[in-house]
Amino acid sequence: MSRGAVEFVVLGFAGTQVDPNLAPSMRAQVDRGVIRIIDVLFVQKATDGSVRMFELDEIEGNATYAGFHGVPQEIDGLIGAEDAANVAADLPLGATAMLVLYEHAWMRTLRVAVDASGGQLLHSERVPGRIVDAVADAVEKEAANSGTRRGRTGSRPPLTAHPVSGAPIRPT
Repeated sequence: MSRGAVEFVVLGFAGTQVDPNLAPSMRAQVDRGVIRIIDVLFVQKATDGSVRMFELDEIEGNATYAGFHGVPQEIDGLIGAEDAANVAADLPLGATAMLVLYEHAWMRTLRVAVDASGGQLLHSERVPGRIVDAVADAVEKEAANSGTRRGRTGSRPPLTAHPVSGAPIRPT
């Protein structure tokens, strides 16, 4: 099976549980075919520093995680103890993390087409939404201050620096 891009994310929450409202949102993305969950692991760090990690199948019957019951995942256990230990090391006392490995399912057909055409992925980079929002807000603020209209139909100045790293961008 050819997979689309696969991403590993760690979501952090204060307290000893993951917000139960997250489960329906995650399930909706799966049901719409946007993502496929490959693996999920929870990590809790108690106030005394002890760490507990558990998989979806270990929370069956736990009302706190009822929304996650039956969330489909392809390969249980792919996120390992080393991944959990790395996350736990940076997790604040009394916090919980949800580690999710998922596939961008919409990219699967694109990957097949690129492979079939002899092409290859040359670069992939995840830019957090907050960074994109901040850059877009700055551009809009600059446009408002200069009295010009910027937007989909307006002209935007070329980026001269990478929005995340700040590295210079060479014009093409």
